[in-house]
Parts: sequence; C-alpha cells; structure tokens
Amino acid sequence: MLDPTQTLDVALAGESVRLDARRALYWPRRRTLIVADVHLGKDSVFRRAGVAVPSGSTGDDLARLAALLLDHGAERLLVLGDLFHARLVADEPWFADMDRFRRQHASLRIDVVRGNHDRIDGVPAAWQLNWREEPADEPPFVLMHDATAPRSITTGYALGGHLHPVLNLTSTRDRLRLPVFWLRQDHAVLPSFGGFTGGHPIEAVDGDRVIGIAGDRLMALPNRRR
Repeated sequence: MLDPTQTLDVALAGESVRLDARRALYWPRRRTLIVADVHLGKDSVFRRAGVAVPSGSTGDDLARLAALLLDHGAERLLVLGDLFHARLVADEPWFADMDRFRRQHASLRIDVVRGNHDRIDGVPAAWQLNWREEPADEPPFVLMHDATAPRSITTGYALGGHLHPVLNLTSTRDRLRLPVFWLRQDHAVLPSFGGFTGGHPIEAVDGDRVIGIAGDRLMALPNRRR
C-alpha cells in the first residue's frame, strides 16, 4: 500500500506528478512510473574487474521497483537512461534477477530512453524493452537521459537523470549528503534509482525546487550553492 508520508504531489509544466522517496516519479495521467539511472549489473562489473564488492544490489533494486509498480498501480515503466551499467553477461547472477522480474511483470510495458551506459547487444528479446533515442516527446514532457543537454525538441519540459544529483548539508559538526529531485524552470533531474551509484553535488539557484530524500521521507531543501 502506498504510504502518503513518503510521496509529494507537485505540478511540472502544469502536469500533476508524484515524487516518491524510493527515488521514482509517478505520472498519474499516463499511469507511468519513471526512474533514471538504475545501473543494473554494476556490482557484477566491479567484481568482473577484480574489485570485491558485495552482490545483491540488482536484486534489491528490482524488488524496490516491483513494490513501486504495485503501490502506484503503474501500467508502464519508463527508464530515463542507464537501465544497464555495461554490456550484459548472461551467466552473472543479476541477469537471472532481471529475467525473473520481467517474467513476473510480463504485461508491463517498459520504455527505455537509451543512456550513455546502456548496451543493447545481448539483451534478450523476451524482455521486450522498447528502446528510444533521446529526446522523446510526450507532452508536456521531453524525455531525455541528460535533461541539461541540447535537444532538437525546443518546446516541452525536460525530464532526465544522468547527473545523480545530491545536495550537501553542513553544520558546525556534521555533513550530510542527500539524493534529491532537482526541479528547475525548464527541466527536472531525477535522483539515481540504483542503490549502488554515486552522486554529483548540485548548485541550486533561486527559482529551483530541491526535494531531498532522507530515508523513506521527502523534505524541501534550501537553495544553496556548493
């Protein structure tokens, strides 16, 4: 069941959307759950390179995604780039996790705006992923991987990811880094969905809205340059 304390309804370009503290945006009119920068398989890429990192992050991310789809009643999943972290290797554990997720959500439409990390060679046809080159126009939005990049579609409010936005909060004794939704005048940047991803500090200015994610809660943050 959807917990109203971990969501926030906002209007972007006059369109009602819902931010979720689980690092997702829900578009009610299109019954579409939108996420960015999932980076499935990133832990396997590190282990492939000889870096001893724990496994299981992909399974955790897919479980969170499944819960979001159920709670919001979404009929479509839209990924704003970097669904995958690198080329697919079929014998790695995360591959089986994704295969299981797709079979469990066989009726779900999945659209992916291709990101700079996405490699489509070796993606099973059974996963039925609809790849889209950016930008894609779905009024009032323009769907991109990097919403700050130049675009051929000049009208519309851009939704994207790519930056993995975070905001640093400091006091005299402590420092805290929170992933954020960065809502700007003509575009919004979603936080990275993947649990095994880094973050890029943003510079928010007057007119921006910054919604931080603190555990399972959302909080409005001040516009501060860092």
